[in-house]
Amino acid sequence: MSAGRTLLHIMLSLVLSWVALDHASAQTYPSRPIKVVVPYPPGGNTDLVGRLFARRMSEILGVSMVIDNRGGGGGTLGVDAAARAEADGYTLLHATNSELTVVPAVQANLPYDPLKSLVPISTTCEVPFVLVTRKTLPVQAVQDVVAFARQRPGTLTFASVGVGTANHLIIEPFKRQFGIDVVHVPYKGGGPVANDLLGGHVDASFATLSSILPQVRSGDLRALLVTSKPRASQLPDVPSAGELGFDNLIVVNWNVFLAPTGTAPAIVARLHDAIVEAGNDPAVIDATRKAGAEPMTSTPSATSARLAADLARWTRIAKDNGIKIE
Repeated sequence: MSAGRTLLHIMLSLVLSWVALDHASAQTYPSRPIKVVVPYPPGGNTDLVGRLFARRMSEILGVSMVIDNRGGGGGTLGVDAAARAEADGYTLLHATNSELTVVPAVQANLPYDPLKSLVPISTTCEVPFVLVTRKTLPVQAVQDVVAFARQRPGTLTFASVGVGTANHLIIEPFKRQFGIDVVHVPYKGGGPVANDLLGGHVDASFATLSSILPQVRSGDLRALLVTSKPRASQLPDVPSAGELGFDNLIVVNWNVFLAPTGTAPAIVARLHDAIVEAGNDPAVIDATRKAGAEPMTSTPSATSARLAADLARWTRIAKDNGIKIE
């Protein structure tokens, strides 16, 4: 046998062995508890949805799934911890597109690469932003906000949860869509934003639906637009960016399950099937909607493509407007 044919034979044997091992691992997986890293403290939307899915997935997979809350660094510490874990399917990450596409767009030298360090498995839900205003602002629709901003250039204030966050960056396409100028007021979290909106100290914000739903339903804040394509089921009377033709304002946060790069494809497929089954459970759907989110699963390839597209979009917006976090 020639040296070339011998090398080819060895390579083919290695490939077949890898496929056999991959198949074997899928047959026995999972055989022990699975840890799910959530890169935020308990109680937030990402944590709540992660627990909903993990609880149902543990029944489907026949093992316990333990939530490991790793807050800090705007979610980046938990993402890094999960990315560095053993790629054996026993450490997963339930994160948001913020840590994976928004933060990398504005912050250099992150310890992980959102496109290389992790393998996307499936999304779990989407959370649109809602354009909300203080109830004393004399507006009833988006067009009123635009008219107000044009009459008083550079005075209408928009709050965000911080420089370089998604609800900061979305202000830029909003300004460009209508050719207006507004003042960005960054805060340190959604709580202070809501408090100052309620107190009338700032005029408006693109807040996540889950964070302001109670205040909108009570009438303490006025909702004028949801940034999804269809209307949000939780706010059926509020028009959507899609129906109004504001395609540049179709922006949603989304939660996603990922695994460390190197996780066997068969294990990823097994986990994906469990996520989809959990996402189709009526109890999970109902609880997720009550948490202010819309359940939505996806294939690994579609999730990966969405991750790349989102990163490109936010990077372009950040670069065009000189938004950067040192």
